[in-house]
Amino acid sequence: MNTSSPRLSDPQRYSAQLPVWEPRIRLWHWANLLVILLLVITYLLFDNHALLGLSKPTTVLFQKIHFYLGYLFTALVLERLYLAFRGRVFSRWRDLDPRHEGAGFLAVMKEEINRHLRPKIDAGGRPVPDPDPGHNRLGRFLYLPLLAVLLPAQVATGLLWGSLKWGLLPLPFLHSLSPGIAKPATWVVSNLHAAGFYAFLGFLLLHLGGLVKYELTFSSDLFSSMIHGKKILTEEAAKNYETLTGDPISRQ
Repeated sequence: MNTSSPRLSDPQRYSAQLPVWEPRIRLWHWANLLVILLLVITYLLFDNHALLGLSKPTTVLFQKIHFYLGYLFTALVLERLYLAFRGRVFSRWRDLDPRHEGAGFLAVMKEEINRHLRPKIDAGGRPVPDPDPGHNRLGRFLYLPLLAVLLPAQVATGLLWGSLKWGLLPLPFLHSLSPGIAKPATWVVSNLHAAGFYAFLGFLLLHLGGLVKYELTFSSDLFSSMIHGKKILTEEAAKNYETLTGDPISRQ
């Protein structure tokens, strides 16, 4: 794919177009999006079965489809955790940590909110994009808890729910627990899973809103970069790229 950009004809603003997102992280991103959309649809169908007038067998069918999609979701979460340890530079935990230059989480959050609401202006009167070549530093405040807490919690509660309700893997013996234990346990697990679901929907809305805001403010290539893997970087971001990757680059 030809990823050359007219932005590179403005050397006062942009320095180079460089590979940031490795193929595995891009494949994971779009596969995860598809699976999550299917999970959302099946959940809304069986959770609103009475309103939709669905029969009990149809409701159970959607529940089971949701659960089997959960196996695929589990594999994707494990793959992303693997990449956080063994992936390339911009797939790892370090690129999800918003702290920098010794500043703590709250100080960085205040700084980054201010950067996005009142961005620096270049000589041409245009807002200056984020100096980070990888994940946006403000966005990391969402990505880090998502990957470290919310996604694993959704996997754990979803798998437990399936085991308790139908005796499915990974813990099929839970289905044989006495009703006095199984019923309250299923209620707790299913409600935790549902709460996580709505928290995840909140993340998606913030993610999409942040993406649109960033694109409109900085006229960036943030969305397209997750398709072809390359980002158009300013001089400062390109220097940070060299420091993080250890790879000297030639400006285009």
